[in-house]
Amino acid sequence: MTRSETISRGELESWLLDRIAFYLDKPAENIDPTVELARYGVDSVYAISIISDIEDHLQVEVDVAEARRRETVNDLADYLLELVA
Repeated sequence: MTRSETISRGELESWLLDRIAFYLDKPAENIDPTVELARYGVDSVYAISIISDIEDHLQVEVDVAEARRRETVNDLADYLLELVA
């Protein structure tokens, strides 16, 4: 994906759920985008890996501290959509 391409909220949330599911070794459909990621066991190691994947996928630099403040997939998607707008 290049910066000039746009990504929809649905596409971004689906991609985020897939990446989080990969790291947690769970089916993506078992992750609720409105539930705090910490409740699924997303710790700082997973968070850094996911943020790195996000940067590669969206071709943006993500503020790690800002991203970590976003507790749910929905909140994280909101932040990322602001970055790529």
